[in-house]
Amino acid sequence: MPQSPALTYSEANTIDYTPSAATAGGTVVILNGMAGIAVNDIAADIKGSLAVEGIFKLPKTTAAIVRGLPIHWNATGSPDSGDASSGAANQLGVGIYVGVAAEASGSGDDYAFVILNQPSPSVTTATVTATTGGATTGLIAAGATFVTITSDSADKQISLPVGAVGQVLRILVGTTACELISAVAADKVNEVAVGATNELALTAEALYTCVYTKSGFWIVTGLTKLGAAQAALVPDGL
Repeated sequence: MPQSPALTYSEANTIDYTPSAATAGGTVVILNGMAGIAVNDIAADIKGSLAVEGIFKLPKTTAAIVRGLPIHWNATGSPDSGDASSGAANQLGVGIYVGVAAEASGSGDDYAFVILNQPSPSVTTATVTATTGGATTGLIAAGATFVTITSDSADKQISLPVGAVGQVLRILVGTTACELISAVAADKVNEVAVGATNELALTAEALYTCVYTKSGFWIVTGLTKLGAAQAALVPDGL
């Protein structure tokens, strides 16, 4: 018996939307976790259209945007340029997931370039070489989820990337220890700010799990090479 045929509903990547209140063109609309952008002004109780695919410029907070990482929409967030609490995109995990950053944006830029409703990036691996200051080869790439570390000195550093709430990053240290800081100066690891004055010592051949739990906060736990849990990890002075 042949399958009942699938039929074209929309070739413009739009869906019908009838708002209860007047909605201006360009408004971000969240429908049960799916993001849409009003194509044109829509009067109250009149059918209009929402775009649900494509790359859009969404007003963003003052924080920088990293290409390839998830974007959330906070309906009460304050944009870099615009009315306070009128809604803003961010990479802090605040609000509803709406897609992935198509381009990088600086902290002072007004917009985030978002691939609307794009699935969140999959697991990626990387190799990072610790360096003095944790920059260049010591910076963990945005979006990496499993990182193997090489180092030639226990005093050299690696840097956590800009985080997104819920992000889980695992770090496997090689035969030489290193120190962990963050590329974001205000970030805390286990309630201690890292980078400017503090760093977390990572022991050789240990496995660390870093979870970004809320804006600016990482919780880091460790296992020895034998699988034993390390004691509570506390960053200390440089």
